[in-house]
Amino acid sequence: MKKQNWWELKRKNPLGFFFMRILLRLPVRAFRALCFPIGFFYWIFSRSARHFSADFFSALSIRPRTLSHVISFALNLVENVQAWAGKIDFSKIEWQNDDVSFLVSDINANRGTLLLISHLGNAQMLKALAFQGKSGTEKKMEIITIMDEAQSRGFGALQKSVNDSALLGVVDANNIGPETMFLLQEKIEKGGTVVIAGDRLGSHSSKTIRLDFLGKKADFPYGVFLLASLLDCPTYFVTGLRTRDLSISAKYKMFVKKSHISFDCSKKEREERIRLLSQEFSQNLEILSKTHPLQWYNFFAFFSE
Repeated sequence: MKKQNWWELKRKNPLGFFFMRILLRLPVRAFRALCFPIGFFYWIFSRSARHFSADFFSALSIRPRTLSHVISFALNLVENVQAWAGKIDFSKIEWQNDDVSFLVSDINANRGTLLLISHLGNAQMLKALAFQGKSGTEKKMEIITIMDEAQSRGFGALQKSVNDSALLGVVDANNIGPETMFLLQEKIEKGGTVVIAGDRLGSHSSKTIRLDFLGKKADFPYGVFLLASLLDCPTYFVTGLRTRDLSISAKYKMFVKKSHISFDCSKKEREERIRLLSQEFSQNLEILSKTHPLQWYNFFAFFSE
């Protein structure tokens, strides 16, 4: 199969945004149960999904479970929308005994933070928690999310249709310039939180960092880690993973790890620290992806040739 970057692939959704709006009226478990037959039909007709899923399992050196992988992705989409619709029981989210206390402390102390998320697990869960005032912090989190609006337009519109707050504070990754940087730095200075995914290149990515990942080479977006160096604030890796991959009443475990890399250094040292931060991010992602490979949702040619 010809290698394509994720933004070059035609956007195919296993559920269909229009039908998701209708199906949201169903009871939570009934909606999730539909992911199994719909995911099955998508798996049959999407050769690319099967191929990229098998490629990921090959990197892990384990037996491919491509059908389960696609169904897990469908469940993730549904739970994202249900979270924004206020239909997720947040008491089922289990915070770990990790660096979450440091993140809560920074937020309560009005210190700006950068959250590096990924497309492993549910990247939207914490943001939905924050906007509904259920993040567990004394101070309400003020969030700016950097994302590729062109590629996320359909799903973003669906989120907005169930919660007007879903697209508040979104910055288009394709249009980051001096004015945007001023906005982000101002947000950080006022104790806000900037959120960006560190595992996907965008059509705007002109420079990459090639790293070892699951025994292969993969390209990560240089601009994400450059942004971290420019904002120079506490940086955290945040991941929400379903405890049981294919459960219709799953609980989530929320993992928070604080980066050890700081940028209180000279410009000469900055490039090396940018690379160290990217390695720290990728290593954390690698560890978690091994525990729940069915929740890896990068269905494109992730690994470098």
